[in-house]
Amino acid sequence: MSSPIRYDQYGFEIAPKPPRPKAATGAILLMAGGAIHIIGVFLPWYQGSGIDTLKGMDTFAGPGGSGDLPNPGLAWLVIGALLIGLGALTYFAGRITGIAVAAVFMALVIGGFSAILGWGAISNEHDAGGAGDVGAGLIVGTLGILVAIAGSIQVLAKRRR
Repeated sequence: MSSPIRYDQYGFEIAPKPPRPKAATGAILLMAGGAIHIIGVFLPWYQGSGIDTLKGMDTFAGPGGSGDLPNPGLAWLVIGALLIGLGALTYFAGRITGIAVAAVFMALVIGGFSAILGWGAISNEHDAGGAGDVGAGLIVGTLGILVAIAGSIQVLAKRRR
């Protein structure tokens, strides 16, 4: 079913709006970035010889080396799932600028804070006297955020046309 033909005040036919552009590449990058961020939770964050290997769902030392910071990877799981959801919504939805702006905000601000949380957990372990090094999970999760940022910027750029 097509929309009825409309005319302007001078009697000329008004052209229908063009179809909304899809941002499939950006959406796929968003989903991939969220998935990579989630995978990073289950890889080692802190490791070394003679110490326990810590992953994102383990308990880290608290700020300044005192107390506990339980499960910093839980925030990474939630943020990764939200990025995957925004990517899927962008992939299947038409031109929705609000989704593109929300994706940029999620990837830049919230994703950036989650990466800082992970790196802070490692810093806390060093403050508590740990002799380990950064594991692959922290690097992989941070790279996932960078992929999601690239995807969200691509979505926003595609949506502005």
